[in-house]
Amino acid sequence: MAGTPQRVDTAVLERVEVPMRDGLRLRGVVHRVDGAPRPVLLVRTPYGEPMTRTLPILPLLDAGFTVMVQYCRGTGGSDGELRTFENETDDGLDTIEWLVKQPWCDGNVAMFGMSYLGMCQLAVSGHRPQGLRAIVPIVAPDDYRDGLAYRQGAFQLGQSLAWHMLKAAQSLGEAAARGEDVAERFAALGRLSADIPAAYRALPLIDRPAVSDVLPSWRTFLEKENDPEYWRRIGYSRHRARTAVPGLHIGGWFDLFLRGTIDNYTTIVANADPETARNQHLIIGPWAHGDESGVTGEVFYANGSAQAIGLEEQQLRFLRESIAGTPTTLPPVQIYVMGAGRWRVENEWPLARTDWQTWYLGPDGTLGREMPAEGSLEYVHDPHDPVPTVGGAILMAGSPDGGLSYQPGSRDQRVLDGRTDILRFVGPVLEHDVEVTGPLSVRLFAATSAADTDFTAKLIDVHPDGRAMGIADGIVRARYRNGMDNPSPIVPGEVYEYTIDLGATSQVFKAGHRIRVDIASSNFPCYDRNSGSGKPAGEVTEDDFVTATQRVFFGPARPSAIRLPVIPAD
Repeated sequence: MAGTPQRVDTAVLERVEVPMRDGLRLRGVVHRVDGAPRPVLLVRTPYGEPMTRTLPILPLLDAGFTVMVQYCRGTGGSDGELRTFENETDDGLDTIEWLVKQPWCDGNVAMFGMSYLGMCQLAVSGHRPQGLRAIVPIVAPDDYRDGLAYRQGAFQLGQSLAWHMLKAAQSLGEAAARGEDVAERFAALGRLSADIPAAYRALPLIDRPAVSDVLPSWRTFLEKENDPEYWRRIGYSRHRARTAVPGLHIGGWFDLFLRGTIDNYTTIVANADPETARNQHLIIGPWAHGDESGVTGEVFYANGSAQAIGLEEQQLRFLRESIAGTPTTLPPVQIYVMGAGRWRVENEWPLARTDWQTWYLGPDGTLGREMPAEGSLEYVHDPHDPVPTVGGAILMAGSPDGGLSYQPGSRDQRVLDGRTDILRFVGPVLEHDVEVTGPLSVRLFAATSAADTDFTAKLIDVHPDGRAMGIADGIVRARYRNGMDNPSPIVPGEVYEYTIDLGATSQVFKAGHRIRVDIASSNFPCYDRNSGSGKPAGEVTEDDFVTATQRVFFGPARPSAIRLPVIPAD
């Protein structure tokens, strides 16, 4: 059991091989001190040794833990082939079963890590393996299909290509270290990387041999767009509710997996026994994926860093208490309130005191609490000339301006002011501060002339000096408006109701500012371009592109609106 923290002067570094049920062996490194058996903190990673150097190994040893870093199959010298996500449940369960039998383990295991490392935790926690005592999933999605590869039906092109390029480079580097001739494949990847904006535009999407020849998941994710059984088989979404150990869920307001981080927390809380529910905790900062500095996009958030709230110390306290079997003492929810510049403790998510307000979009470009008159507005969406991505909850690289617009976070949307394919709805000048904290969604009544299309929505904070800072955004693909497991083709010209999930935020719109909502039909290359043809994302070519006339409706019969979770002033 982890006891009182003490300074560790010497540690044993031991390389281990863990047998899997199919006979393959996964390599890992154990950091421990000699003496009595200790609890083990398990970190399962596909990223190899260089990307583990930021783990707080010495503080964990000081806190009474042994640390095991294991490389997922097909990475870091482990046997087999990395088939993204497909083996993490069985491999994780086999690893925990092996760990608790080791003489240097006291039978207690916790897990830790961000992104893919967090997914490895959720892949096993719902199966309740013997010995697992706690998880710390950081910036992890809730679902591999609608939450990672896609979002409400739109393919998440930017992060998918960026991740597959990163992993392809790492995999080829490991192959070269083994003596394999990878010159031709490295050259192909280099050509792809040399012009990333062109790589985003190249069609069909499924044709990316520079990455798919190294990582089959690039093709698989596109081929399986309409195969719900595949995603159910490899995913953990339906198992999370059975998690029966304490969890510390950490996310960022500008992390692309924010929706998943929150959903993982709320799903476990809603389905767990009272003790397990009490031992779930949620921390959300003004952070992006892997960046907890408190400087995100074009904004510096005072006291917004992980260091400002002692995040590492909180993680260690949570782990010690979980291993000891005592109630965890962290607050249920800690959030950074942007615009107010402060952290705040809450008892639940969403906040119980929320005033759920409907702000209506009007045919005159207004946004407000009063129902507008009947009306509609029209714009033309051309997939040859999509609305470019400017900030947001993204994980991308290689923008034409040197990378600035593809950096995550709150960015000034005025660079898009000249475009006529965006509808802008602006509220009145605020007479007092308005805090918006909670989940966000837009209800949109719209029609298109095409066989399929996308609708995007963006929440914006308009400053008195004209800056229009993006806060949150979302997208829905028309044929997936009822969910990806229930594709429903549309009839051109027919009006349909769409719900666009914008994730969540905690933002104070200051007095003198205005609240704005933008509606469009593309956010490229964060998401792929909808051709208008209804064809699967991976198969589209430019020959399929259809220029679409979009019409959005307003008023009592078709009340397009945004739902804002407003928090009453103290």
